[in-house]
Amino acid sequence: MFPLEGAVPAGLTIVSADDPSLRASILSRWPDGSAAVVVVAGETALTANSARTVRLTAGAPSGGAALTAARIGQLIASVVVDCGSVGAASITNFENPAFVWWSNERVICARYRAPVGTHPTLEAVVDIHAFAGGRVFVEVVVENGKVNSSAPASPAAIAYNATVRVNGIVVASMASSSAPGGQHQPFRAWYASAWVGGDPGVELGHDPAALQAHPLFMRCWKAATFDMSAYAADTYVPWSTGRHRATNMGAGGDHPSIGPLPQWETRYLQSGDPRARRAVLASALAVLTYNVNYRDSNTGLVPDFNQLADRSLQYSSGPQHWPSIGGEPAWEIAHHPAAGLMAFLCRPSPVFIEIAQKISVWNHVWKNRNAGTMYGDVRWSEQIRGKAWAMRSLAHALFLTPEALRGAGQAQTWRYHAQQCLYYRVLGIKRYVDDARAKLNFTWDYEIDSRFDHDSGVAGFQQSLWQHHYLLVELHKIAAAKLLSGSQQATLQAVADWCALQPVRYVNEAPGGAWRIHYYKMTVGRDGGTIDSAPTYNEQLAWQYRDSPPPLAGPWMLGSYSATSYGSATPYQSPAGAYYPEYFWAALVAAVERNVPGADAAWNKVTGNVTNLASWSAGFANDPRWGVYPRNK
Repeated sequence: MFPLEGAVPAGLTIVSADDPSLRASILSRWPDGSAAVVVVAGETALTANSARTVRLTAGAPSGGAALTAARIGQLIASVVVDCGSVGAASITNFENPAFVWWSNERVICARYRAPVGTHPTLEAVVDIHAFAGGRVFVEVVVENGKVNSSAPASPAAIAYNATVRVNGIVVASMASSSAPGGQHQPFRAWYASAWVGGDPGVELGHDPAALQAHPLFMRCWKAATFDMSAYAADTYVPWSTGRHRATNMGAGGDHPSIGPLPQWETRYLQSGDPRARRAVLASALAVLTYNVNYRDSNTGLVPDFNQLADRSLQYSSGPQHWPSIGGEPAWEIAHHPAAGLMAFLCRPSPVFIEIAQKISVWNHVWKNRNAGTMYGDVRWSEQIRGKAWAMRSLAHALFLTPEALRGAGQAQTWRYHAQQCLYYRVLGIKRYVDDARAKLNFTWDYEIDSRFDHDSGVAGFQQSLWQHHYLLVELHKIAAAKLLSGSQQATLQAVADWCALQPVRYVNEAPGGAWRIHYYKMTVGRDGGTIDSAPTYNEQLAWQYRDSPPPLAGPWMLGSYSATSYGSATPYQSPAGAYYPEYFWAALVAAVERNVPGADAAWNKVTGNVTNLASWSAGFANDPRWGVYPRNK
């Protein structure tokens, strides 16, 4: 669970009057010392097909002894991944795990690794959750992604048929012929799991209001109307791609995987429905099929950002080279989905922590050429939406990573270096804050000095401001989650506030009802080569348009960046989903929650004058990705 700051103060833990046996492990803390990420485990009587509420609160620790690896050895005799002629990974001694993820009186979760035979890069990564009551949950990830981060090289593809046995019983099988390309390619992985001692058959569901209060999520405006039975059959199978784009992740247009959270995860946030939870888990595990699975051969962990330094996927050789593999399904930065954060909440697993880390590693080495710094290039030549999603995914990985995570020779380094990388990304956005050309509080695509004009054939400077809205929504969440500290956090807050002024100024400065118009591309400068924005949106719009603006009250509208008449704008009557007015709405809500100057005036202006607000917002009940509502309203 993810308690709010201050909810579980330092010195206290999580307890439950509904389950006195429940115990908790605190994995990380807020800056004030209160618990931030907590794993709880307990045991209580259930009735089949009936819901049971378990209320959680802060309380004093029990003082009992936490389980040790000895408990695993009492319940598990062997975990074997047999890959036929390639060899087998076998674990029969559980006394000395690579490290312990968490442990309390009710559960221990420990990490084990074993190479497959003598193969140099194929290995089984095993996480075992042993419970005081006698049940064990075993998770196995088979990766072909082991690299020496100091001299990285791409592994070779491998063909094999595999069986997974726990205590001598076959619990899963996999044929690499069903993998992408017909073999287990480098940087891809597959997953298997099994209960020992009986599957408890429990479907977890969270209280939506509690979820929505967390700063990394959002307060949903509408209750769900989507039929969650559409997710009831979602399940992971090796080499599946879940609900992500299986091919061409970077394709244009909207897709359910695009947004602050994917559509299925937002529906779980909206409802807490266990059927949506199945989609969350299955699609998160499907990230293993993509080409993002790296593991450092020395530490046994996903590489940290110190090890990545200025390496890049854009180099084919040399000291900055970082290996990758083409072919579908392939990752892509500007449209990639979030994965790991919500899945960990639905079922605490190291697999989901590492999936979030793996995504952030791939994003880091994408277009990281000539970085010149340990944590990346503050110039960051990428679309604004790519910057938004990369920062979001990095924040999710940082938030999930336990403070005590240790691999070989490491102590808390993953979190530290992730924080420094995040700060460098913030500094990249701060360059816009400090740039005299950014008079209207917007960010533009690619490297800041490129002044990329989206249509040089049209007078003025054109940008897709909805991508800035993506960025603002994520900066607001990251700042509110307090993932940095001291002067770094202060810089993050200031950058988020600066970005939040854009939707506020657009509403408050635009003449008449011109603020109701939203664009695929908007003219936000008077010179495509130098930007040359006017000092206010009123003056900028007056430069473009030759007639009077629409009246203050009316529906949302869609406009053309090349138009010189307001009369060319058309009403936007569709129920809310994922489109430019929805992106703007989420950005305005972020500004209102941040309480930047003018935000309340803009809020009142919008909510008092958008005449189709009720009919339009009804669509957020079905597609809640952008259907946010201010937590301070």
